[in-house]
Amino acid sequence: MFEVLNSAYIVPIGAFVLAGVLAGFGVWKKVREAEMAHERELRIKEMEHAQRMKELELESQRLGAAPMPGDGE
Repeated sequence: MFEVLNSAYIVPIGAFVLAGVLAGFGVWKKVREAEMAHERELRIKEMEHAQRMKELELESQRLGAAPMPGDGE
């Protein structure tokens, strides 16, 4: 068992593994940040859409038009 730990290959292999793990964390962080930005943009668009639908509903009520489709009435 100790022969494996004292092997001349353990340090280079460990260095490559460490470099791979660090690179993986960097890529994972970048992907996660992109995902969060996309979710943020989607949430903003959803809120803008909801606001626009409220405005259209108020305008429809103001004009005395029939209820908009999808209102459940």
